[in-house]
Amino acid sequence: MPNPLLIRALTLAVAIFLLPTPGAAQSSPSENGPGWQASVLLGGTFSSLRDVDGADSRSGSMAGVSLVFPFLGPLRWQPEALVTSRGGDLNRADGIELSTLEVPVMLRLDLGQRGFLTPHIYAGPYLAIQLECTVEDSSVDCGDRPDIDTNTVDVGGIAGSGVTLRGGPLILTGGLRYGFGVSTLAEFEVDGVAEAARHGGWSLYVGAGLALGGR
Repeated sequence: MPNPLLIRALTLAVAIFLLPTPGAAQSSPSENGPGWQASVLLGGTFSSLRDVDGADSRSGSMAGVSLVFPFLGPLRWQPEALVTSRGGDLNRADGIELSTLEVPVMLRLDLGQRGFLTPHIYAGPYLAIQLECTVEDSSVDCGDRPDIDTNTVDVGGIAGSGVTLRGGPLILTGGLRYGFGVSTLAEFEVDGVAEAARHGGWSLYVGAGLALGGR
């Protein structure tokens, strides 16, 4: 049964990011290159708890929306709103499973159209808000464990690459990215020693959507 909180958060994020922005309305495809794009993304995550000894990665999922707006020539803005899985396994203690609402705002460089394909690279900061946290392989809330302390907000960066296939107004996209937290995601007490963990993880995704305007 889907978590109602996740559904409401994703619905709100979609509504916010589909609102028109002044910058997008004033941009001209002829001046700034391709027009704007809107895509739904789905993918898998492989996250870990950085800076903690003996931490293993944990697989999860990501889903959300991605917009691409003209900026300057081949440079484009790429804001997103995603519900992502995070966390990791610990060999010496219980790991955690997190669901977060992640909002990255990235600068993207299109590397030139090759037929119907356009490869691109991108990077930028993200803000992530914790929606749910449970102890690994259980339904126990992280807040019920005195040896686990998580932060509601996480900030960090994302860098990745991908490719877009366009046929008329329809687009297919896919790519690989790495996200790294710069703030503390969670603190653990392991064998009487406090350890602080930051987020780190890969995401592999595909998407489909519409491209309006431009070449």
